[in-house]
Amino acid sequence: MYRYSTFEEEERRKQIRGRVLSVLEFDKIKSALLDCTRTSYGRALAEELYPTTDHTAVREGLNDTEEAFTYINKYGPLPLGGFCDIRPSVSFSRAGGVLSMRQLLDIASFLRSTERLLQVISNEHSDMEGTNLFGSIGALSPVPVLEKDISSSIVNEDEMNDRASETLYSIRREKKDIQQNIRVMLDRVIRNNEDILREAIITIRGDRYCVPVRSECKSRLPGIVHDTSSTGQTVFIEPLAVVEANNRIRELMALEREEIRRILEELTGRVLKNADALESDTVLVADIDFVSAKAELAIRMKATKPALNDRSYIRLVKARHPLIPADTVVPVDIELGKDYRSLIITGPNTGGKTVSLKTCGLFTLMAMAGLMLPCAQGSEIACFDRVLADIGDEQSIEQSLSTFSAHMSNIVFILKNTRKNSLVLLDELGSGTDPAEGAALAIAILDELFERGCTTMATTHYKELKAYAIEKEGVMNAACEFDTDTLSPTYRLIIGMPGVSNAFIISKKLGIPSKIIDAAMENLSNDELAFERLLESAEENNREAKRLHNENMKLNTELEEQKKALEEEKKALKASKTKILNDARKEQRDLIEEKEQELEELIKKLKKTGKQMDRKDAMDEMEKVRRRLRAGLKDLTDDSADDEILDKTSLPGEIPREFKVGAKYYIPHLDMLGTCVSLPNKSGKVLIESGTMRLSLEKEALRLPTGDQKERREETKTRRDRPVERKKDSATLIAMKKSSSTMPEIMLLGMRVDEAVSALDSYIDDCSLSGIKKIRIVHGKGTGALRSAVDDFLRQSRRVKSHRLGSIGEGDDGVTIAELN
Repeated sequence: MYRYSTFEEEERRKQIRGRVLSVLEFDKIKSALLDCTRTSYGRALAEELYPTTDHTAVREGLNDTEEAFTYINKYGPLPLGGFCDIRPSVSFSRAGGVLSMRQLLDIASFLRSTERLLQVISNEHSDMEGTNLFGSIGALSPVPVLEKDISSSIVNEDEMNDRASETLYSIRREKKDIQQNIRVMLDRVIRNNEDILREAIITIRGDRYCVPVRSECKSRLPGIVHDTSSTGQTVFIEPLAVVEANNRIRELMALEREEIRRILEELTGRVLKNADALESDTVLVADIDFVSAKAELAIRMKATKPALNDRSYIRLVKARHPLIPADTVVPVDIELGKDYRSLIITGPNTGGKTVSLKTCGLFTLMAMAGLMLPCAQGSEIACFDRVLADIGDEQSIEQSLSTFSAHMSNIVFILKNTRKNSLVLLDELGSGTDPAEGAALAIAILDELFERGCTTMATTHYKELKAYAIEKEGVMNAACEFDTDTLSPTYRLIIGMPGVSNAFIISKKLGIPSKIIDAAMENLSNDELAFERLLESAEENNREAKRLHNENMKLNTELEEQKKALEEEKKALKASKTKILNDARKEQRDLIEEKEQELEELIKKLKKTGKQMDRKDAMDEMEKVRRRLRAGLKDLTDDSADDEILDKTSLPGEIPREFKVGAKYYIPHLDMLGTCVSLPNKSGKVLIESGTMRLSLEKEALRLPTGDQKERREETKTRRDRPVERKKDSATLIAMKKSSSTMPEIMLLGMRVDEAVSALDSYIDDCSLSGIKKIRIVHGKGTGALRSAVDDFLRQSRRVKSHRLGSIGEGDDGVTIAELN
C-alpha cells in the first residue's frame, strides 16, 4: 500500500540527526545560535535547526542569512525588542476566555514592536528591496487602532485607566466623592470622641471605613464592630453615620469590577477578531528573528557565505574552528573531492589532525543548516546525502567494548549507512590492535569506501597508509606540521605530503639517552630510515618555502600600504591647495563686499554733489567706480572651476582606537566637532559636548578630525566673532528642528521596562538638542517596577543633573521630575 506523508514528515526525513551532531559539536553551535535570538519565536525555530540534505533548502537558508548579514552590517540590528509571546493569549481568546490586563498589554507591546519593525522598510534601505527579509517584514499586519485602544485603556497590569469608558469614569468619580464625604464625617466623629479612641486615625476593615475604639468604651459609640486587635484592647467600629455611605462604596466597587470586566471582554473580542493576523505575524517574526540570529552569529564568528555545490567537493580557505578561541585558533586550508576523494592525514600526536577532521565535518553540517562559515572568501562546500563520523575513544567497561571494538562498531554502522554522496570522517583508523593487522584492515576499509564513491577524510599513524596514499590514485596524503626546534605543533595542514612522527627527535630532546635512540634506529630497516629522512627533508623544505612566501607577501603588503599612503597624501595636498585658493578667493570676495557699501555711499555722495560738478565729470567718476567693482568680481568668477575640486574631495579621517576626555572628535552625520566629556560606557556610548549641546553617541559614529575639519571649525569660530549675519551651522539647525517638535513631557504608561528605558534614552537626547533643561516623566504608580527602572536609569545617566518624584499637584509618585545638564 502507498503511504502518504506530510510535508513536515518529508522535511524531517531529509534532516541529519543523531550521534554525528554531538561528535562534531554541532549542538554547541546551535547553543551559540540560541544566544543570538531575541524573541521566543525565533528561539523555538533555532532549537529545531538541523542540517538538511535538501539542496534547495540549504541554498535558500544561506541566501536568507546573507541578506540579514548584509542589512545588519550596513544599518545595524533589526528592532526586535518588545515581541512578547502572545500565542497562549490568542489561543485563550479563541477558547472563549477573557484576557487579563497583563495579557492585553503584552499584545499591545507586540503590535507596537510590529509597527516599529515595519519602519525598517523605507527609502533609506532601497538597496534591500526585493529580498526575502524585506518581503517577510512587509507581510506583517499591524493593528494600530487596537494597540492604541489597549494602551489608552490600561495603565498597567493592575490598573485600568479612568478614561477607559465614560461609565468607569463616572463610577470612580462618585466613589471618590463619597470617600471624601466619609472622611469628613469620620473626622467629626474623631473630634467629638477623642477620649474613647485608641488613636485619632481613620482605618479600613473589609473595605469599610472604621475608627479604633478602646474595647471598654465600645458601647459609647453607636456603630458596627468589624474587627478586634490581636490583644483585644481595640475594636474597629464603623459609626452609624457612615454606614449608608460605606454601603454605597461597596455597590460602586462591584459596579467598577463589572465595568472593568466588560471593557476586558470588549478588548478580548477585538483581539479575537484579529487573531488570524496576530498568529500570522508571530510566524513572520519567528522567521525574521531566526535569520537575524544566524546573521548575528556570522558577525560574531567573522564568517562568510560559502559557494554551494552538489559535486561532493570541499574547499575551505583559512577555516577557523568556531569553538576554539579566536586568539589561539590557527586557520587551515582543506581541499577534498576534486582531484582526490580520500585524504589521509598523518603526523605527531596533538598536532591538529583531529581538529582538521572536525573542522571539515562541522563546517559541512553548518552550511547544510544554512549557517555562514568562519573562513575566507573563495570557500566552497558540498551538500551531502550523509555525514558519518567515527571520532574519539568510546571504550565502555559496561558494554565490554575496548577501544578497537568501539571503533569497529562505529565503522559497521557507517558501512551500513553510506551512499555514493556521503562524507565519512575516520579518526585513528585501525588503531587499538596489532599495527600490521590494523593497517591492513584500515586499507581495506578505505578501499571499500572509495569504491562506493564516498568522500573520505581519515587520520592515522601507520606508515602503510602513507604508502597507500602515494600509490592509490584518487587518494592524497596530508600532514600536520610540527616544529622540532620548539617541540610544538604549528597546527597547519599541508596537503600533498605525508607527516613525520618525529618520535626519535621528540624523545631525544625530552631526555631519552642517545644510546637508546641509536639502538631504536638500528631496529628500523634502511628503507624505513631513508623514507623518514626523505619526509623530514621535504617537510623542512616546505617550511622554508612557506617562510619565503610569507616574507614576500609581507613586502607586497608594505608596498601597497605605502602606495595607498602616498595616494592619500596626494589627495590631501590637492585638497589643501584647493582650500588655500578658495580661502584666498573668499577673503577677496569679503573685501569687495565690504568695499561695495563704501562705493555705494560714494555714488550717493556723487549724486548729491553732482549739481555743483560738471555733468560729464560726474558721469565719468561714476563709471570709474562701476569699472572697479566689475573688475573685482570678474577676478573671483575666473577661478570658480576650482570649487568643484574641494566639494568632490573627501576629507581623510579614521575611526578612533581609543578615547580621551577633553579630546576633539568629528561627528560626520552632524558635520560638527565636539569635545569628549566621558569615556564609553557599558553600552559603548560616548558623551560629546559641542557648544551648549551634550550628545550621547555610539563610538563607531565618531571620527578623528582631520586638519581641514579643524581649520573649518576655526573658520566657523572666526565668522561667529564677526558682527555680520551668517548661516546657521548644522548643530543649530538640528537644535531648532528638535526644539520645535520636542515637548518637556514623556508618557511611559503601559510600556514594558526595556522599551520604556529605550524610549527615555532617545527622549533625553532630543531634549539635549532642543535645549530643554527640565522634563516630566509620567510612569504611573502601579507595582513600582517602571518607576524603579526610570530611577535607576536617571541615576546612571551623565546627562541628568538631578531628579525627584513629583509632589502634590505634579502627579505625586506617578511622575518623576528631572533636570538635565
